[in-house]
Amino acid sequence: MRARKLMTIAAATAVLLAAAGCGGGGGSDNGGGGGNAVKQGGIFTLGSTNYIDTLNPFNYIEAGATVSFMEIYPELVQYGPGLKEIVPSYAKSWTVSPDGKTYTFKLQSGGKWSDGQPLTSEDVAWMVNTIVKYPGPTAVLASAVAHVTSADAPDPNTVVLHYDKPVGNALAQLTYLYVLPKHVWDKYTGNNGKDLKTFLPEDHMPVVSGGPFQVTKYEKKGQTVFKPNPGWWGPKPHVDAVAYVYYTNADSMIADLQSGQISAVDQVPFTAVDAVKKSGKAVIDTYPGGEITNITWNSNPYKPQHRELLDPKVKEALSMCVDRQQLIQVVFGGYATPTESLLGDIAKPWQSTDYQPLKFDCDAANQTLDQLGYKKGADGIRVAPATTGKYAEPAHKMEYQAMVPNSLDFNGDRTFDIVQQGFMNAGVKLTEQSGGDSSAAYAIETDDKCDPATNTGYSKFDLALWDWVASPDPDFQLSVVTKAQWCSWSDTGWDNPAYDKMYEKQGTLVKESDRMDLVHQMDKIIHDNWVYTQLVNEKGIAAHSPNWEGYDAQALGYNYDAFTNPHLK
Repeated sequence: MRARKLMTIAAATAVLLAAAGCGGGGGSDNGGGGGNAVKQGGIFTLGSTNYIDTLNPFNYIEAGATVSFMEIYPELVQYGPGLKEIVPSYAKSWTVSPDGKTYTFKLQSGGKWSDGQPLTSEDVAWMVNTIVKYPGPTAVLASAVAHVTSADAPDPNTVVLHYDKPVGNALAQLTYLYVLPKHVWDKYTGNNGKDLKTFLPEDHMPVVSGGPFQVTKYEKKGQTVFKPNPGWWGPKPHVDAVAYVYYTNADSMIADLQSGQISAVDQVPFTAVDAVKKSGKAVIDTYPGGEITNITWNSNPYKPQHRELLDPKVKEALSMCVDRQQLIQVVFGGYATPTESLLGDIAKPWQSTDYQPLKFDCDAANQTLDQLGYKKGADGIRVAPATTGKYAEPAHKMEYQAMVPNSLDFNGDRTFDIVQQGFMNAGVKLTEQSGGDSSAAYAIETDDKCDPATNTGYSKFDLALWDWVASPDPDFQLSVVTKAQWCSWSDTGWDNPAYDKMYEKQGTLVKESDRMDLVHQMDKIIHDNWVYTQLVNEKGIAAHSPNWEGYDAQALGYNYDAFTNPHLK
């Protein structure tokens, strides 16, 4: 997911039409710039502690999957280098109707899927209409086409999107739309669209692809190989192949980088950055990071137990006992900053300024908990009094489990230790619950039979230590706490109908200042309800071998260039 300052429709159209001649992700230059030829060939090997959980865009969770989707599935538009603007991709140009409700995209011609079938507007229209028709099974991608009623393909190189109202961030939303081959996926719309989530492209090699690469080998927690797609319409990749290698141990990954066994890594372990710099065996790449770590609170208003953790005052008090400066130094090696907003610092203009930074003041926190009636027992652990009513609970100790996935790119166990000590200083006992990989961890949060229609799910976990990767546009981050994302992107189970109405409205505000005012209000609501306790905003720190050039770690998952531009010196 991502973030950036939004332009109005008129401004966006003017800027992007000016770039309409661009192709292949706004930045590839097969000439290498300045007329110098770029060396072709070689295998670019990228190490990561993020694995590719699936190649199905309807049912994924890992960051590695988004990197893959960007390289194998066409997108109408995408973020350009530096994530500063949205640029043409499969759509080379577009126009917007005077009422802002019809977008007409002119597409690149001559493209083919990797199996030789033509890539046309029919694929785009099918993808959009499928998401519109099956909103439940396709909820993961629903925000990409918010307020779209239908899509038409009047000719092979033109696709028309019809909206029920003007959408101010329509182009930013479309950066999440991965176009799938209709001739492959159309047969999986059965069971009222639910089969779309269960189909696994990775079981059918090579995966039919329409981007610059095709996947010829897939290992969920091993090595996945991307080879150039001969039917790709844009600038050709410089490499013979890209190998995406998953590591369970970040230290081993860095050792392989320094020994030359891999070409680059997408994240240097924070505590190893200084050592890598001193070694001189790798080039450090830094950029503004969009990843924010947090305490994820189970905020489901229907959960049956530990309902005291629904009280924002309790969550705020416990958060005041967590030493974020200690986290920054011990876990992140100084390469992070405190943050307060779910939107992430990459979307700073969209953050509200109407709440104060969280203070590290455990004495005040203890006073608050005393005043709320949570008294300490003889063992120093506070007790939540008995309650009555529909969700009555007997008196019980304030002892909770904190779920920690093992697929984090920071030290989750050490983070837990610091959070655990802070809570203990408030008289609250935490026990670490191993979350397993991302899929398993998310299953713990949502429960096995998650169903928003019956308010089923999010009933067992207490809190989690996890992260989000924010976007320049705030829409995705705002969406993850809506009821529409229950059992999909929601990791909190929060259900606030008033907020959900605001979310629907913000996407339809064309004037940036109006939308920003509403987003500020929404950001404050998320903050004041303590749906999350934001901990730190990580700095983006990657690295590559000095034998390679053109590697842009910030482009991973945002722009084709991440795989098409690297080349040997």
